[in-house]
Amino acid sequence: MCDASASRTRALALLLAASVLGACGRQDGIVGVEPLQTPSSAGAAGNSSDASAFSDEFVDNSGIWQEQTRLDGASLAFGTPSTGARDGNVAELRLPGHPELGPDDDTGAGFATEIATKQRFHFGTYRSRLGFGACDASEEAVMAFLGYFNDGSDGDGDGIVDDLEIDAQVLCGEPQLLYLTVFTDDAPSGGKFRKLSRVIDFSSGEVFDTPSAGSDSFESSGVDASLVYPELFTPGTLYELGFEWHTDSIRFFVRLPDGERDVWTLTGADHVPQQPVYVLYNLWHPALHWYPGRGSADYPANDVTLTVDWLSFEPE
Repeated sequence: MCDASASRTRALALLLAASVLGACGRQDGIVGVEPLQTPSSAGAAGNSSDASAFSDEFVDNSGIWQEQTRLDGASLAFGTPSTGARDGNVAELRLPGHPELGPDDDTGAGFATEIATKQRFHFGTYRSRLGFGACDASEEAVMAFLGYFNDGSDGDGDGIVDDLEIDAQVLCGEPQLLYLTVFTDDAPSGGKFRKLSRVIDFSSGEVFDTPSAGSDSFESSGVDASLVYPELFTPGTLYELGFEWHTDSIRFFVRLPDGERDVWTLTGADHVPQQPVYVLYNLWHPALHWYPGRGSADYPANDVTLTVDWLSFEPE
């Protein structure tokens, strides 16, 4: 992200001109992104992180964000009036509804409505206040707040492409579920990856975790009565969530009605991304319902909107 100086705005504008789209990241029902990447020709500026604190109220783009709309009728708008917003303005990302489309139409992150920072950021605390859209339980759209970077390299030498993702995601058909995932490596063509995921069901307090970094399956980790908030992520309301990222840990948190609550702390440097990431918001349609759901997921008949009130970053 950036400060308010004119020189930084010009630098970010140049970085946008040098950026290209790259398709990468597993689309296995947990994480799917097609973010903007910086090619090697962009030089060192495209690969550095901004160490300064940052916040954005989304009054306008101000040259900070790269924008992507891939579907007819999809839209991005900054400075949309909202009575619930901290400063009265929000950004809106809209996935267009199409009742004539089915589960296999316009699927995956290649059709995402998305904004991504032009600058990468490193260790620190990321907070955002978001509003999630709704759809019928037979339909599905993924709404995500995440950090991401993948340049196709294998810096840790483990034979798998480095794929850095720190994801918090909500689905419109099951808004009571929060999906949290951290990737360090991924090679979709070879079927190899390293990630850990957690699903929290705020209607029951039940928690599900992947048993190992090479598994896509989930196991119940029990019920946490303190996480029973069925009204959480109710459409039309705004909620704060985020993550605190260090070299050897990531702590995810949500601000519940009674205060901030830790919902997952992942430890161990081998499970934690070590390079800077871009910050993204996106929404897109998956062909299948995610765990614990089963079967095909229809494309939403009506528009689904992801609302962003504000974002803040505080370096460690």
